[in-house]
Amino acid sequence: MRNFLKSITQQLAITLSILALFGLIFYLYRLPSEAYILTTSMIVLLMVIYLGIKYLNFVKREDLKKRNEELEETLYQLKNAQIEYKDNIESYFLTWVHQMKTPITAAQLLLERDDPKVINRVRQELIQIDNYTRLTLSYLKLLNEEADISLSQISINDLVRPIIMKYTIQFIEQQTKIHYQPCNDKVLTDIRWIAIMIEQIINNALKYARGKDIWIDFDQQKQQLHIKDNGLGISEADLPKIFDKGYSGYNGQSQTNASGIGLFIVKNIATHTNHKVTVDSVVDVGTTFTIQFPYT
Repeated sequence: MRNFLKSITQQLAITLSILALFGLIFYLYRLPSEAYILTTSMIVLLMVIYLGIKYLNFVKREDLKKRNEELEETLYQLKNAQIEYKDNIESYFLTWVHQMKTPITAAQLLLERDDPKVINRVRQELIQIDNYTRLTLSYLKLLNEEADISLSQISINDLVRPIIMKYTIQFIEQQTKIHYQPCNDKVLTDIRWIAIMIEQIINNALKYARGKDIWIDFDQQKQQLHIKDNGLGISEADLPKIFDKGYSGYNGQSQTNASGIGLFIVKNIATHTNHKVTVDSVVDVGTTFTIQFPYT
C-alpha cells in the first residue's frame, strides 16, 4: 500500500491544485457555491474511479512481480539442486570406480596363481563387488528421492542370518569369530533398507576386527540392535566424522578398501527410515554400533 500511495502522489497533488484553482475562481467571481460543490464532486468522483482502476492494476502488477520472483527463486534452487546432484553423482562414481578396481584386480591376480584357496579368495572379492554395486544402486535411489518406505514386521534372525551366511567365507578366511544367538524377536522396519544398513556395519566391523570377534545381539526392551567388535576402534577425533562422505579416518587410511562411502549411506538410510544409528568406540578396545527400531 505504501508503494501505491507513493505512485499516486503526483496525481493527488494535481487534483488538489485543480480543486484549489476552481475554488479561487469561484471566490473571485462570486459564483454560486452550489456550482463549485457540484464541480468538486464530479472531479472527486472521477478521481476515485481513476485511482480505483489504478489500484487494481497496481495490485495485479505486484502479484505478477511476486510470482515472477517466486518462480525465479524456484528456478535458482532447481539449478543449484541439479548442480549439487551432478557433483554428488560424479564424486560418488569416481570413488566407486576406484573401489571396483581393487577387487577386480585382486581377482585377476588370484586366478593367475596355482593356489588351492584361490576360489574362496575370488569369492570374497566377488562379494565386495556385489556390495559396492548394491551401495551404488541404493545411493542413486536416495539421491533421486525414489526410496519409498514399506514397513512390515520381520524377525531379527531373518535380517541378520542371511548377512552372516553371505560373509561366511570372510569370517573363515580372516579367522574372525562371530557371536550371534538366533533371535526371533520382531521389529517394525523397511526390510530392504535395514538389511543394507546392517550389512554395511558388519562389513565395516570385518575390516577393522580382522582375526578378532564380532558380537550381534538385540535388546528387546529397548528395541535396539547392537553390532560390537573388539577391533582397532575409532579415535575420539574421528568419531563425529565417520558418517561423512569419503571420510575414512586414521584407521581407514591403513585399509586399502576403506572408502568412507558405506557409513555415509548408512547415515542417509537411517535418516530416511527414521532409525537412529549411534556409535561408541575406544581405540584398541573396539566399536559398538546401535540401531534404534521404533517401539511396537
